[in-house]
Amino acid sequence: MDDPESYLLRDFAEADFGSLSELWTATGIGNPARGDSLESVRRTLGRGGRLFVLALEDRIVGSAWVSDDGRRLYLHHMAVLPELQGRGLGKRLLEAAVSAARERGMQMKLEVSEANAGAIALYRKYGFETLEGYRTMIRRRTD
Repeated sequence: MDDPESYLLRDFAEADFGSLSELWTATGIGNPARGDSLESVRRTLGRGGRLFVLALEDRIVGSAWVSDDGRRLYLHHMAVLPELQGRGLGKRLLEAAVSAARERGMQMKLEVSEANAGAIALYRKYGFETLEGYRTMIRRRTD
């Protein structure tokens, strides 16, 4: 299917989690050791987040997860299966995420690998800018 509109864009349902995990593994962005679990999705959605998925029949082929900290929305787990990239599917997901921010009147923030030139170009088209002088840091320990 080459037409991006032939894929169903919808909100995540819990029954999607197995297929979603496969997508995140295939794209290298998800990992239970990083806290990517059904419970973390539930928590985010319960706090006003959204998780958009692109589906082809019963297979999840793309995702855009948006969390809300009360000041801005954070876009993460933006992914499209490698074999389907370059067909406009990422654009559809990003448009849904940006629309969610626009509806709430909120800014949106994201992180992207410096090596991901295609994603960076897409984000720039939608008005995202690089925050110069900042370094991303994380504490993964939970103790």
